[in-house]
Amino acid sequence: MTLVLVDASVWARRLRPAVSEPLGDAIEEHRVVVIEPVILELLRGVRDAREVIRQARRYDALRKVPLGPRLERRARDVQVRLSWRGYHRGPSPVDLLAAAAAESVDAELWHCDRHFELIAEVTGQPMRRVGT
Repeated sequence: MTLVLVDASVWARRLRPAVSEPLGDAIEEHRVVVIEPVILELLRGVRDAREVIRQARRYDALRKVPLGPRLERRARDVQVRLSWRGYHRGPSPVDLLAAAAAESVDAELWHCDRHFELIAEVTGQPMRRVGT
């Protein structure tokens, strides 16, 4: 069973048929993992406090990959490697942390953001563009 770390770019498109089916299947199969910074990004876009609480409870039901010094160092290492390739303003800090977290648990990272393709060029980790 392959774990899946879903980026905010995919969650934001969760109502589109091209996303809802594979995402729903992965959730049902308990394959989805998340990191807190992605959840924070998602909750930032919610319309009011009640909805923030409701959505937070949904995300809390998913498995979390804990961040820590090792993953932070990996994210920074990838950022440095990307800067040598001319992408010093490429992936966001959350993108880099998500990729490091996915890599640490051998999860495929689902995204709809070209910055993850740049990260994969450096890390070689499995990624899937969902909901283009």
